Amino acid sequence: MRFCTVLAAGFLVGSFALAVTIPPDAPFAAALALLDPALPGGIHALSIAHLPPWAWGRLFLPLLLRPAWLPPAALGIIFAGLALTLRSSAQASRSRHNPR
Repeated sequence: MRFCTVLAAGFLVGSFALAVTIPPDAPFAAALALLDPALPGGIHALSIAHLPPWAWGRLFLPLLLRPAWLPPAALGIIFAGLALTLRSSAQASRSRHNPR
């Protein structure tokens, strides 16, 4: 549960940092290229080598064309929801409610 909370916070802070430091409409591929210029091409090579041909056009390319802040924000929201779900299920199993 704590691991998901930490990941959610990290992705949301990273999303905010990307939105503030680079132009808001810059694609995710440009942000990855700032880290390593070969990274977007490396993702393409890995997808061709290890995944079905449709994966590049339907999965990775649309992701790389989105604004740079959007994929980390989406992952942050997903992990926040997962942390809340795990927390509520853990509290439900610890409940000492006696049904009569």
